Amino acid sequence: MNLKIGILLPRSDMFPTLAMDFLNGLKMVLSKELPEGVDPEYIVESVGNAVDESMLKIAEKLILQENVAVTLAFCGSNRLAEFITIFNNYKKPLVRIDLGGSVLKQDEWGPYVLHHTLNVWQSAYAAGIYAAKNLGKKGMVISSMYDGGYHMATTFNTGFVSEGGSVVQFYVAPMDYKSETYEAMIQGIAESEPEVIYAIFSYKEAQKVFDVLAKSEFNGKIPIVTIPLMTDESFLDRNHEISNVISVANWSFDDDNEIMTNFKSAYSAAHNDTPNIMALLGYEVGQSVAACVSSEGIMAAKMGESLQNKKITTPRGTLQYNDRNESLIDSFKVRNFEYNQTGYHNPVIATMEGSVAESLYEAFEELPNAGWQNPYICT
Repeated sequence: MNLKIGILLPRSDMFPTLAMDFLNGLKMVLSKELPEGVDPEYIVESVGNAVDESMLKIAEKLILQENVAVTLAFCGSNRLAEFITIFNNYKKPLVRIDLGGSVLKQDEWGPYVLHHTLNVWQSAYAAGIYAAKNLGKKGMVISSMYDGGYHMATTFNTGFVSEGGSVVQFYVAPMDYKSETYEAMIQGIAESEPEVIYAIFSYKEAQKVFDVLAKSEFNGKIPIVTIPLMTDESFLDRNHEISNVISVANWSFDDDNEIMTNFKSAYSAAHNDTPNIMALLGYEVGQSVAACVSSEGIMAAKMGESLQNKKITTPRGTLQYNDRNESLIDSFKVRNFEYNQTGYHNPVIATMEGSVAESLYEAFEELPNAGWQNPYICT
């Protein structure tokens, strides 16, 4: 029998092969872990930046016309409440996919929806705790106009303050980073004399900021903590000559645990390429979907209930879903950003218990979604 799976995937400048990478990871799991006799059938739709009203129409078409058993989808924050309402009303399962740059709000969850994320905002909170405990109490936050529109700055600051830290200056870069020299940023660092810098940039702007910081008198002298997207994926082409940089995330492709090692080997053998975080998301979503399919090939409508108290072993660690049906991993990894002749790597230098980010939703419940509508960070 066939298990119909609807998949809504956006386009991305940062991850130009996002759709294929996600599907590669998803198929790696579902080709092996579905019950015997159950074959996946994929119905894939491209949804641009995943912010248009057409998202809602495509979702209803998949449910009503295609009769899919489950839908997997990225969705922008401006459409998320409406999008989720469709699945709650029809009582059909949805796995909403995101890197997790914004705090999940009450009207964005429901019994028929799983939120599978990489918990980037929780990682920012953990980074604040780590920075204040280990690097210094006097901080400065430097941020892109784009990435700063999500919730990493606020959650980092909250974690930093909780351990006695104080952010003495915030710098937000202009929208047009291509012509920006970042002189104001460098001047701000010189004037505020922070003991630690938290950097919120990604993609090409992140590379430019690293180049500027590398040429400054602060390079190597002031520790820089970054969001994980600043040290992953697009920094494998050349040495930026930047020193004393770490990031906090709940994944690292340089983690030597057996599950991650096997995942990378299997992916490389199948696709002659190294996996990125989109492939990792696809793989984990596949694990969660497979765990909700009965031996008769029936998909559980309330996936959160089906997965309650279940622990799934993933390349990131042990995964569970909380009471808002968002995926959580059991630990955060402090990763050193280092170049080793052929490219950048993020080896793990310390770990933090995942419990540091528990029960944070209420603290940030009133935090507005004031930034970009795109799912983080599909632009």
